[in-house]
Amino acid sequence: MKKMIVLVLLLVVATSFLASYGRKEKSNISYKVSPEMTAVKEQMKEMMKMHGMGKSGSIDYITLRETIDKASEKMPAEPGVTFTKGQLGGVPVELSAPEKLTGDNIILYIHGGGFTTGSALGSRGFASQLASEAGLRVYSLSYRLAPENPYPAAQNDCYTVYTRLLGKYPDKKIAVIGDSAGANLALVTTLKAMDDGITLPTSVTVYSPVVDLTGTIDRNKNSATDIIISADIDSEIKSYLKNNNPYDPYISPLYGNYKGFPPLKIVCDSAEVLTEDSERLAKKAKEAGVNVDLQKFEGTFHAFPITGKGTPESYKVLRDTAKFIKDHFN
Repeated sequence: MKKMIVLVLLLVVATSFLASYGRKEKSNISYKVSPEMTAVKEQMKEMMKMHGMGKSGSIDYITLRETIDKASEKMPAEPGVTFTKGQLGGVPVELSAPEKLTGDNIILYIHGGGFTTGSALGSRGFASQLASEAGLRVYSLSYRLAPENPYPAAQNDCYTVYTRLLGKYPDKKIAVIGDSAGANLALVTTLKAMDDGITLPTSVTVYSPVVDLTGTIDRNKNSATDIIISADIDSEIKSYLKNNNPYDPYISPLYGNYKGFPPLKIVCDSAEVLTEDSERLAKKAKEAGVNVDLQKFEGTFHAFPITGKGTPESYKVLRDTAKFIKDHFN
């Protein structure tokens, strides 16, 4: 779980050191790994050495979160996007609103962080870029974190925000997006909406989702090539699970019923520990008749799309995501 700090620090590198890439004209990328992506991964390796990744020991979550928040404050926000803090149903949220709106519909973004770290502030860099690229308002939230607040606290907060958005914007459509643990929560939010018979998101986008916490997937398969997530991820998330049944679809959404699920976009690296989660999710959803778009990239890393305009690969996903969301709004 200590590796999560590397991902956040990586975002600082990707969105500041490489931010100029996003100002250039759009162009198609080749299948060859870009110099920007290579640079980010090299920076990540250096950060891992700097912070002693791989060493055993207990985790000071308070210090970890403070470090992440300080790093997040250095992340440049997208020009032309304004931020408004507030609450929905008692859950802290932040609205990223682009200067040039192309529509009135809403995007709900749910951050990752192993269920133990992350916040709306930490989401600002990606949320603002998504808002600008799509020309739509993006809400991000600070859901309660484990280990202080185990399941179902985070799930309840995400669902509360989603239902409050439905009430706040009754005539608008909502798309849901999440990365890693946030991808899990995005799927769970939608499954619960289906179970409760309320209005569904028009689409769901997930980056490197963790969908099976039962321990049945062999996490060693890509452990040698994943520089973010370890093979022990299932045991590391025990602080979130506590004694709850890991086969519960609201914990492991792979075991949910996907008949009638909205169009689903899945993006992952082809050699990350959670690749099989994405593959199994895509298979399960397709068998249920869901419109599924699965994209696997080579030479990237876990949840790389949230670096936004920092690399050509992540910028391509940002553009594709904005198009996917807007296409299904229509």
